[in-house]
Amino acid sequence: MLDVRSKYVLKYLVNMCSEGSYKIIEIDEFLAVFPQKIKADKDVIYQIIKHLENGGYISVKYADDDQYCISPLPFGRQFIENDEMQNKNRVVLKSIGVKIYFFAFFSALIGAFIGTIIYNFFF
Repeated sequence: MLDVRSKYVLKYLVNMCSEGSYKIIEIDEFLAVFPQKIKADKDVIYQIIKHLENGGYISVKYADDDQYCISPLPFGRQFIENDEMQNKNRVVLKSIGVKIYFFAFFSALIGAFIGTIIYNFFF
């Protein structure tokens, strides 16, 4: 399982590298990937890259102090595709849930109104 920072780095790598190609990326480029609310430094980037490499998500050809030659592996690409698909499905399910909630609410309201009219009519 990947944390939020690892997903940002892996998604960036998948978007930057074409299928099977290596790309030289500097640490500053990785740091620019994160939004302002997520803090990261060089040590965090180093740990993330090691974690992704050990997990089989990326392949590191070489690493200097400020540069990495990296390529995402098929497992990493598939992980990002599945994560994006789950996010899309989550949005669709939320909208369906909201629609069902309002449909049930208004159906109950109409049912109570009709029940009240029938009760007042016969009694």
